[in-house]
Amino acid sequence: MVAMSDQYSPVEIVLDANTRSRRVIVGSSLAIPDANQQLDLFYGSQYLFMAQVCKGVPLAPYVFTAGTAFFWGADSVYNHTPYPVSSVNDQFHVAGDWTFDPAKGLICWRANLATAELLASLTETTNPSLLFHHYLWALPPALEAVLIAAWDMLIWLPAVNAATAVPAATQYERRKDGRTQVLFSDGKWRTRYGVLVEGNPVETWGNPED
Repeated sequence: MVAMSDQYSPVEIVLDANTRSRRVIVGSSLAIPDANQQLDLFYGSQYLFMAQVCKGVPLAPYVFTAGTAFFWGADSVYNHTPYPVSSVNDQFHVAGDWTFDPAKGLICWRANLATAELLASLTETTNPSLLFHHYLWALPPALEAVLIAAWDMLIWLPAVNAATAVPAATQYERRKDGRTQVLFSDGKWRTRYGVLVEGNPVETWGNPED
């Protein structure tokens, strides 16, 4: 691998265009990643994907047509726009990031995981992570879009959010049974209730929940 600028969190990934899926290299073959070879991402971070795109075996690169544009996106549902995270062509092959040689199946792209849409998706669930479906598309100059690969990766809420320099758990809310719950610093969710005390509105909290 050629040295890259260390500004982003690196994500090295192998994709098999023949099966349109993520793979790992085992000797001279491509194999399905096992439970110990999964890749997790975190909300709030900036990533640099470095992809080797093959055709069936590691030594057979997918040769992209000269002038091909690219698009990558990820979502946890199938009917959602705008996408929580995506990278258009100008985020591919930014000078100094990494090797970029589409004729040898080598491509790279930047990914911003600090979007408001991603945070909204993650805070709609009671879990600290969501499984996101990732898609890499090629847009050859004389063809319609071509799906290169699709794969799943978890995206997590961080326990600490560098953007605010406070524990991320103190700032998240969710909806449950039609009411708003707030995640407190002890890791428990509590329902927010509005009540009147001597005619004055007062905020009170329900019992702690996981």
